[in-house]
Amino acid sequence: MKKITNIGSRQNSNNIDDSKNTSNNMSNNINNNMNTNMNNNKNIDNNNIYSNNKISSHDTNTDRLTNKLHYELNNQSKNQSKINSIIKKVKSITKPSIKILSEVDVVVDKINSIIRKNSLNADCVKGGSIAKGTFIKNDHDVDLFVRFSLNYESLSDMLEQLLKEAFPRVNIKRVHGSRDYFQFKIKSLDYEIVPVYRIHRSNIHLAQNITDFTPMHVEWVKQKTINRPDLLDEIRVAKLFCKANEVYGAESYIRGFSGHIIDILVIYYGSFLSLIKKFATISLKQKDNTITLERPIVIDPNKSLTDPINQLNKSKITPLIVIDPVQPDRNAAAALSEEKLLRFIFACRKFLSNPSIDFFKIKKFNINKRKSFLKSKFKNSKVIVLKINPLDGSKDVVGTKIYKVYEWLVSKLKDNCFEIITTEWHFDYVKKVAYFIFVMPVNKLSETYEHEGPPISSVVDVKRFKMKHPITKIKGYRIYAILKRKHVVPESLLNELLSNPYLTSRLKSIKILSKYENKTK
Repeated sequence: MKKITNIGSRQNSNNIDDSKNTSNNMSNNINNNMNTNMNNNKNIDNNNIYSNNKISSHDTNTDRLTNKLHYELNNQSKNQSKINSIIKKVKSITKPSIKILSEVDVVVDKINSIIRKNSLNADCVKGGSIAKGTFIKNDHDVDLFVRFSLNYESLSDMLEQLLKEAFPRVNIKRVHGSRDYFQFKIKSLDYEIVPVYRIHRSNIHLAQNITDFTPMHVEWVKQKTINRPDLLDEIRVAKLFCKANEVYGAESYIRGFSGHIIDILVIYYGSFLSLIKKFATISLKQKDNTITLERPIVIDPNKSLTDPINQLNKSKITPLIVIDPVQPDRNAAAALSEEKLLRFIFACRKFLSNPSIDFFKIKKFNINKRKSFLKSKFKNSKVIVLKINPLDGSKDVVGTKIYKVYEWLVSKLKDNCFEIITTEWHFDYVKKVAYFIFVMPVNKLSETYEHEGPPISSVVDVKRFKMKHPITKIKGYRIYAILKRKHVVPESLLNELLSNPYLTSRLKSIKILSKYENKTK
């Protein structure tokens, strides 16, 4: 059985016992507020821009704290005053105006009036951070849910007709998913409205889709924060920290922290600071060039399960296991990648060791600056950049297609014996552009390579092998063919792959933008 780590408790938040336990408007707005402490009315939304780079022992984002596999809070008292000051400032900056709620209420009331007009057993309610009270100032995404009685079918079709009747002059976009949902914009607010069945604890077994549970998540947060309204500020701080450090987003191409996970973690630990102290001290291990967790982390806020590793579905056992307080048979963090979890751990360590408001500033991505940085960071290397123009579609669908192409190219480079020192990809949904970056050795591969053949004891097979391959050699107990390598530089392989149907069917266009070589004299 795998050893499990239960991370601490709310009462004992300073110690950890392993044995027991893409528009970048948001960046501009939040950063300006932090620098000037002045308010403005621009929308902020970094969910439309995504950056990702792989975590390894020589990663540019990990430095010495990555290689320190066991981290201790030695500088806690020295930095505490500064940390508290920063967190206080972030709370004031992220606190939203309640005026937005009145705008949302108008939309909700309009939908409910149409529902009543059609004599439907349904109702529209606020969802997500707007309903919980955890939305960040000027973060104008609004989640709404229309809860239908269980006796209805074709919920998406019904909701589409209701929305068209309620807002005849608004462009209603239908987004395909496990159950189709809708997007539209009214004034400055972007709405996402999802049809669900009206589920409560007594009939939870009748839920037909994961989204049916979402309104119950809202109720759970409200119950936990009604006597602790300060937790709403703490959740906003944690959310901005995750966004600024590029670990936020439940989309399948991001695999980061969802808002639901952040809610659970902050409520469980009681504050943002207690949360990051716990995660900073998680023990890691290193094998070859890969850093990973020593053991899975299990957090069960309601103590629903006695043996989560054995009680959960095996496919849901991931590095971080967060037992969903609404669905105890579900790991709420199942979609979170280990890479994003590690990045969060490193960000926690760095902030506690060297606290700065910069950890809450969403950074603009600049391809030229990134190339220059990587060029200076890695000696005897070259930086290859591919620019991608994606197909039209919803953010999650487009992002997933781009990510699949990225993974496919990485695998093809490795299959052809090219070493990748580090690699990353960036996607801006609003600007409709993505970049793949590969940092690779300058040196060419050898002109030939050895292709493994049969054991020399297999006389018939060896004879056939020699007939097929004119140049062979015996090495040990096996025969090898000496073959000419088709590609000795990665650019040659990439140029060939760019016309492959796997890419052309998923992207509008892709091209090698540039190559920077960095040779040590």
